[in-house]
Amino acid sequence: MSSTIETLERELGEAQTERETEQRAVVRAENAHEAACSARDEAWSMASATDPEVQELTDLVYRRRRELYDAIDRLKASEGKERRIKSRLMYVLPAERRRYLSGTVDEEFEDLLEAVRHAYSDTLPDARVAVVTEKPGEVDLRGDATWRALERLYSGTVRRWVEIRSDVDSPEAGRMARQISYFAGGHTPRTFVGHKEVRTGAVRGQRELRTLAGYENAEGRMALARITARRYLDENSVGRLVKRPQSLVQVAEIARLYQTMSLTVDEIRWRLEQLISLRFEVLEAVYRLTGQRRRFSFYEIARAARLLDGHFPDSGVAAEVLTQCVQQAMTTGVPLVDVAYMNVTTGEGF
Repeated sequence: MSSTIETLERELGEAQTERETEQRAVVRAENAHEAACSARDEAWSMASATDPEVQELTDLVYRRRRELYDAIDRLKASEGKERRIKSRLMYVLPAERRRYLSGTVDEEFEDLLEAVRHAYSDTLPDARVAVVTEKPGEVDLRGDATWRALERLYSGTVRRWVEIRSDVDSPEAGRMARQISYFAGGHTPRTFVGHKEVRTGAVRGQRELRTLAGYENAEGRMALARITARRYLDENSVGRLVKRPQSLVQVAEIARLYQTMSLTVDEIRWRLEQLISLRFEVLEAVYRLTGQRRRFSFYEIARAARLLDGHFPDSGVAAEVLTQCVQQAMTTGVPLVDVAYMNVTTGEGF
């Protein structure tokens, strides 16, 4: 029995085919209507409106116009059907927009892919790693129903993903994909062993990642941080963070932590945009508190952090007070933002 996603993917494919057919029908009806109008106008220029030929051509214009309106109505109906199916797909699809690669693909990103390929060359000597780009209208219908549904859903846009190909059937191919995913904003590379696509699973932690040549020093960590940040933030925001290297690395670490929380790319982007103005010590505290999976929402922690960071001249003090506020809120049951506000206005907590 087919799943809901498979059924909707098939229905969407049929609806898109029907919509394309109706679009061609509208073009043909427009051409026929214009041809009839041109013939009527030419006959009218050489005879009166009561001439039988002019009247016959006028009747033809009306028929062609009615056929055009009918074709437009059918096109609007098919577009509405397609939109309804897309809405249902958006509702039932899991948060798998990560199958597409967000952000810029530059030389720095290409160097990362090459470094990952080289790190696994001992177990996967023939592996090939590349960025695949599909242009609007070109649909890649390989893979499972979720992938096909996403392709149909976003067929009107340029789509990119990392593709790993290997002739060796080894768990290391999945490990390679997870390492790329860790640094590439949680993007899930498509992994093929021979002609068969395989699942790669989720990142289990930094311990399973291999050492990448050229990325062990501070400059290498900065490069990895820039690659991760560019998955979510615009170039102006990344440029601001580059001037504060420690903050850039910490923001990238927070982004990688969010990647383990089943958040979409847009949700992570919004969260990071709230944090990029914070100083390094406060970012460290936010990372630590988020990693502890406290009961507070991101909004509470981020708002409290911004209040305290803007109030205390010393960022270390702001970070320490933020931690104290969390403890006070947990002990007293008072909302975290209120505790932070009391620290700002009175200089002491509850």
